[in-house]
Amino acid sequence: MTPGHNAGTPPTLRLVPRLDHVNLGVPVDGLDREATFLVDLLGYRRVEGGPEAQAFGVLWWFEGDDGSQIHLSADPEHRPPARAHTAVRFGDALDATLDRLRRAGHECGEIAFDGDRHAFTRDPAGNTWELIGPVPAVSPATSVNT
Repeated sequence: MTPGHNAGTPPTLRLVPRLDHVNLGVPVDGLDREATFLVDLLGYRRVEGGPEAQAFGVLWWFEGDDGSQIHLSADPEHRPPARAHTAVRFGDALDATLDRLRRAGHECGEIAFDGDRHAFTRDPAGNTWELIGPVPAVSPATSVNT
């Protein structure tokens, strides 16, 4: 039985929450390197908060094309988490993104499961990112007549 569903009651439609933002910790001296990673390598754009948010001080906010955001918080005691990670779907842009990352010196390990390709890399602060896209189509073998 599905959690929250009674056997005698038909399931009801409910609005599924949509992710708004992820807040990542970075070392105090690593904000600029992290911003470069997000903008130049992953394709996010820097955004400014409204007047109310500006009251928090300097904001390190970045937004993807889908409206979801990455927020950065300077943490003098930053330690990258051992297993926690941020997973982002790149779709057909995955190959170009991995090319940019590798050219910039980032290692990217790849595996395929559940019908998708998953690449794992670390940002300059050591946080793990899972980048998801389609499994490349297999080209049919070309036969050569000799």
